[in-house]
Amino acid sequence: MTTHAKVIPGGEQPASIPRRRQQQTLAPQAREMASKHMRANGTERKVPHSRMEEETSLKKIYTFGRKLGQGSFGVVFEATHVDTHKKWAIKKVNREKAGSHGVILLEREVHILKHVNHPHIIQLKEVFETPKNMYLVTELCDGGDLKELLQKKSCFTEEESRHIITNLAQAIVYLHKKDIVHRDLKLENILLKGSYQGDKHGLNIKVTDFGLSVKKGGVGRENMMKATCGTPIYMAPEVITGHEYSQQCDVWSIGVIMYMLICGEAPFISSSEEKLFEKIKRGELTFSGSVWDTIGDAAKTVLGCLLKVDPAHRITANELVDNPWITGDTSNPATPTNVLEMMRLFRDDPDEGEEQEGSESSLSQSLEEFSLRTPSNNTVHSAMGSFNTRLDLRTMSESSSCVGSTHEQTKGSYFPL
Repeated sequence: MTTHAKVIPGGEQPASIPRRRQQQTLAPQAREMASKHMRANGTERKVPHSRMEEETSLKKIYTFGRKLGQGSFGVVFEATHVDTHKKWAIKKVNREKAGSHGVILLEREVHILKHVNHPHIIQLKEVFETPKNMYLVTELCDGGDLKELLQKKSCFTEEESRHIITNLAQAIVYLHKKDIVHRDLKLENILLKGSYQGDKHGLNIKVTDFGLSVKKGGVGRENMMKATCGTPIYMAPEVITGHEYSQQCDVWSIGVIMYMLICGEAPFISSSEEKLFEKIKRGELTFSGSVWDTIGDAAKTVLGCLLKVDPAHRITANELVDNPWITGDTSNPATPTNVLEMMRLFRDDPDEGEEQEGSESSLSQSLEEFSLRTPSNNTVHSAMGSFNTRLDLRTMSESSSCVGSTHEQTKGSYFPL
């Protein structure tokens, strides 16, 4: 089963991204100091974007070193800045080989990376263009990717997995707050800043490859996505079925990644793509194998919450960050932020006792006023219905285990280039 990402034609097309950007005029040392300050404070950076006639001009700024990777239309080199002597990675992409669509995806990635600044997201330092090529200068991650490391280790300990998932979740919370959906989270797209030496603190991850990412306008049906894209084993059920979907597709991918880190294989495996998709849509999560005997119930519960087939019942990235398995605090359950959890607590309020029936009616009415919708799915968890009509409070129990709970596995869990 290949793990290459792909886009299935017929979905939304990426918008054209403006290419020209003015070169920043700060001296190299001042630019470096400003970059460190802004990344430490989580603020956005200005990314220089320059055009030049030939590559020789770029080689006056950077000395090209060893080849780090090779793709179908690009190559990545280690490079050293001539003035600062700091090492970076330069991705060189041939426009002709990439084709018009490939160039648009690359420009989309550049556009998004220019607007993000997070410790666990790859840093774009600057961009250069010649008539033939595009060059992306990014921070150097010489530890390889998580897939390579997983193949060497076979599996990670629960503590190592917790460390990785915590950092990944923090990065995704940051993206989602900026209305950016990655859509291709996978082990290969998570790089390591340095070499792993057996210490979890050496697992400094960086999320990369934003070619399939999109920036939506916020919540609401008008901002739902439709393109079936991603990498098969990491794709959420709602993406596979072609329904409108939201940023919750990234959360599903986090669940797949977490499962693979712990046991070394994907939660859903099959000999064909068709059968794989059927398994994903059924979402029957299992924890078989001796490795799971060493994993706590809290981790299994989190996996059940991440891999819910219905995205409305799936834990959010923000809730994941606050989950006791992540924080280590089991004294206070995390406060739910999604609508389902808030309504469950409203239903369970002891002061509401005799007004239970009335509250259910008023809650349905309130949902109508907010005009919140969720895509219907007649094959899985259809009891959810539509938010703008009625919400059966009995379905709340499916979500309740995902917040601040450490009990046994929750059953009924719920592809870009």
